[in-house]
Formats: sequence, structure tokens, C-alpha cells
Amino acid sequence: MSLRNTLLAGAIFVLLGAYIYFFELSKGDKDKSQRLLSFNQDDVESIALAYPEQEIQLKRDDTGRWRMTHPLQVSADESTINSVLSALSTSEVQRTVEEKAGPEELKNFGLDKPQVKVAIGLKRGGSLPPLLLGAKTPVGNSTYVKRETEPRVLLTSGLLSSSFEKKLYDFRDKKIAELKENEVKQLTLKGTQGIFVLTKRDRAWFIDQPKSYRADQGEIQGMLAGLSGMFARDFLDGPRLELKKYGLDHPRLQITLEMGQKEGRREILFGGKAEGKEEVYVALNSEGTVYTVLDSVFKVLDKGLTALRDKQILPVAQEKVAKLRIYHDPNDSIVLLKGPKEEWMEEAPKTGKIQQRGVGDYLTALGALRAREFAADEPKEIKKYGLDPPSLRVSLEGKDGKSLETLLVGRSREGYYAKREGSPTVFAIDESSYQRINKHRNDFLAEEKANPPAGATKK
Repeated sequence: MSLRNTLLAGAIFVLLGAYIYFFELSKGDKDKSQRLLSFNQDDVESIALAYPEQEIQLKRDDTGRWRMTHPLQVSADESTINSVLSALSTSEVQRTVEEKAGPEELKNFGLDKPQVKVAIGLKRGGSLPPLLLGAKTPVGNSTYVKRETEPRVLLTSGLLSSSFEKKLYDFRDKKIAELKENEVKQLTLKGTQGIFVLTKRDRAWFIDQPKSYRADQGEIQGMLAGLSGMFARDFLDGPRLELKKYGLDHPRLQITLEMGQKEGRREILFGGKAEGKEEVYVALNSEGTVYTVLDSVFKVLDKGLTALRDKQILPVAQEKVAKLRIYHDPNDSIVLLKGPKEEWMEEAPKTGKIQQRGVGDYLTALGALRAREFAADEPKEIKKYGLDPPSLRVSLEGKDGKSLETLLVGRSREGYYAKREGSPTVFAIDESSYQRINKHRNDFLAEEKANPPAGATKK
């Protein structure tokens, strides 16, 4: 047979198959928007999925959350289960393709060895007819299905079949550390950059070890959020996993969370990198499972002292400031007062008109001033930082006339520095930060409009 005849015969065969599908099969019974399985998702208590390779069993616990009960006893992925149940509860029977399917018909429809057998258990002991999912149709996006208790073969949307193309991994809860961030009372980090103990007091975090410092609140909250939202990329299960194999016998990072008497303690260990992947091994002290997470998660959590410390230099609420003094030298200074109508004015004897927005922007810049690094906590002398004397002194007072804070700012050949008066710590700051707060009297004065000459007429 020539190539042309072969191609022609193949085309005829495809057209014949399409004809049988669209015209002959369409002569079968057409069901009127009949649900494949009629049930309410909230009434489902258990799901048994029998795949050719393995069986997966899922069941709600006493709190209503889904757990896997076979082949593992672990938390289940709520979103995956909900999507599967949604696909089942909304799937409709397109038509009946075979009233009484025998062994040969079942084989033709892929139902002798189904893709999956689904058994739904309902609350109070009820159940639905087990459902068999067979092959997809050769033309169109449909799937052959059969209720196990009935002889009929039905046709439904191929989307149902796609919903069950899942592995054990898909049904497992990927969230590793289930914790409520606001219930964490103490956080201990033992990593490549040292050992740090942080404690929450009056809703604020403080570093207790290696020394006492105020912690960076945003940094700590971000770490806790990262731990709470940490998702597994893979699971390694076994009754006697060798921790040494995964670098978990001497972890690169060990995080201990003290949750109080009710929740107890959580410990999270970060080991070595997974070979050929940008992932690291993770284990919880209370479980036998080893997980992998993205290496970027480890890098975010392995903090040093500089990252953990509060880098805000002047923690004063802007609305509490009633007096502002900016001093460079006796001939270059300005004192601003908040008036009875909350407007800013210059203290006598100078009475220049003040830009209100300019003062607000300046106070905002002071509040946003952050340390680039901590130059010294207990310097022997501060002259080398340009702070004796400082090139800029900024004093803030409250409405009661009491001092809130005084900021000293200096510059040297090494860079720009700042410290609070009465506190020994010297902060290194960026040049851009220095420029934002290094203001003079003229920077706050409003431009006066010149008065027109006497007798001049407006055009």
C-alpha cells in the first residue's frame, strides 16, 4: 500500500470514530442535568481513594479538620480536599453510553482498571455509591464513569478526571509549623551567626541574650510569619530516619518557640542542603518526618544581631512633639513651637513664617531614621565619630516642657554617625539619611511674596 493510501485510510478511520462518537453514542439516553453524586460537602466525613498504585484514606477529626489516616497519620491539605469534593458535587451526567456494561465494555471504557475508585462516607453513618473513574473519551473533554452499584456507564466532564490526577503529596498538609504568632512568648535562635534569646514583654520584643537590646519589631514579626507560613516542598517519612544523613544531628539553625503552658514548646531544626536542589532539610522535634523547604527560607530566618536589633534611632511619636530645636552653632539654629491651633511657629525673637508641611516632613524623617549598622555600644570616646562636638543637635520636647529626646549627629572621614544623648550606642547612618535631617533655618521659612509698589495697578 502506498503512503498516500495509508494516510487516506487513517483519515477515514478518524472520521469514522468521530461519527460514532458524535452521532451513534448521542442516541443513548440523555440525562436532564442529573448530578453524578448528590451530596452536601459539609456532610462528608470520610473519603477513600483507591488508585492502582495505592489507597489514600481521609477523615475529619473532632474539630472538623481533615486528616490522612492511611497510609500515613498526618494532617491533610484542606484546599485540595475541598477542590476534589467541589468537583464531585458539581459534576453532571452528560449521558448514558452503555446500559449494561459487561467485562468487554468495561475494558473499552477503562473501567476494568479505573483511574481511581472514590468512596464517600457521610456523617451519622451514611455513604454514597462508590464511583469509578475510567478513561477519557478519544474526542472531546469527557470521562467515562460508573457508579459501582449500577450496571450503567455514564459520561461526565473530563474536568472531574483531572481533579483526581493527584499523588499522596497533593493530599498532605504542606504547612510545617502550625502556630499562632501572637501566642509566641519567647524565641531562641541558635544559628551560624550566634545564639540569641528574644522575649516578648508588653507586646514588644526585646533581646535578652547576648545582651539586652530592644528588638526590631517588624523583623521579629516577619520571622514568625515566615515560620507560620513555611511550606514543605517534599516529605521524607520513616520510623527511624537517620538525622545525620540530612545534617540535622548538628543543625545549622535551631529555632525554639515558647508558647506558654497551653501550647508548650516547638523546636524547628534546619539541616543541610538537598543534593541538586535549592532546598534544605527541616525537622520538628515532635515528629519523625523530615521536610524540605526552599533555601531562601533558611536564609531569611538565620539572623545576626544587627538584623535582630531595633534600628530605629529616635523612637518618638510625632504627635507628642511640641517643641523642636535644631542647632548647628550659635549663628545657625532655629527653635520651633507648636501654637494653640497646632500650627508651627518660630520662637521669639525671630518670627519668620514657617512652612507647616516642612516641619511635618522633618519630624517624619527623624522618626524614619534607621541605623545602617551599630558602630559602637560602649565607645571609649566619641570624638572619632564627629560627635564631640556634634555637627548637628536636634532636641525634642513635649507639651509639658519635658525633654523627649536629643539627637546628636556627626560626620568624620569614615562616614556619618548619630547617637541619643544619655545613651552610649553610636549608630552609623547613610549619607542620604544625614542629608534629610541636616536642615537649617532657611529650609523652614516660607517664601514671602513681595508687596507691589504704592500706586501700582493690578493687570
